[in-house]
Formats: sequence, structure tokens, C-alpha cells
Amino acid sequence: MTNQIEIGYDKRFLKEKRKFKRKCNSIDEDFERFEKALKVDLKDNNYKIPLDTKKYSKISGLDKNVTLPAFVAKVFYCKKMNKGSKSGFRISFIYDPDEYFIYFVEFYFKQNNEIENKERINHLFN
Repeated sequence: MTNQIEIGYDKRFLKEKRKFKRKCNSIDEDFERFEKALKVDLKDNNYKIPLDTKKYSKISGLDKNVTLPAFVAKVFYCKKMNKGSKSGFRISFIYDPDEYFIYFVEFYFKQNNEIENKERINHLFN
């Protein structure tokens, strides 16, 4: 039996993704590819986020009431930018391993925001 991984999106995440379309007009296609790769990584790692690679890192310093692990994806390939996986885009997300559910929280550009918005993640659990 294969577990079906479900996906959810914060409204602000979708707005940020649309905004980046000006910088990278292939972003929809690139994000679709990223989602598929993330699902493969989960399936290949017994439905856990693989932290032994440079692709993902766990977000620390969140409030005590944040009951699910949050991660940031550091590798995002943007076809139109010609920088390979070092496009500078970052994606923060929450993953519920019991429900096989990924919730995308923030889509940001490293040059503009060095780190993820922890308050946004904390707010989801209030």
C-alpha cells in the first residue's frame, strides 16, 4: 500500500509565488517539479523529511505550541534563471508525518529575507 501525500497552501504562500513569477516566469512549472521531488524524497526516506542532504533543514526556535515539525527547502531549481538549484528561492513548510500532509507556509527569496518568517509558522498554531 502506498501512502498518499496531501498538499495544502497558505494564502500568503500562493500570493508570494505569484509575485515571483515576474522574476522567474517558469515558477509554476518549477514548483510543480519541486513538489514531485519532495514527495519522492519522502517516499524514499520512509515518509520522513531527509535531513542528511543539503536540500532541507529543520526550522528551530519556534514556539512551544508548534506541534508539527517545520522545514525550509534550500534547493529550488528555476529554469528561467539559469542558476540551477542555487536560484536563491526558499520554501518553508510544515509536515505532518502521521497524516502525510505538507503545508506550504512561505515562499521567499534569500536576498530579501535571509531566514524564514518564524512568526508566520508560530501564528498557525495559535
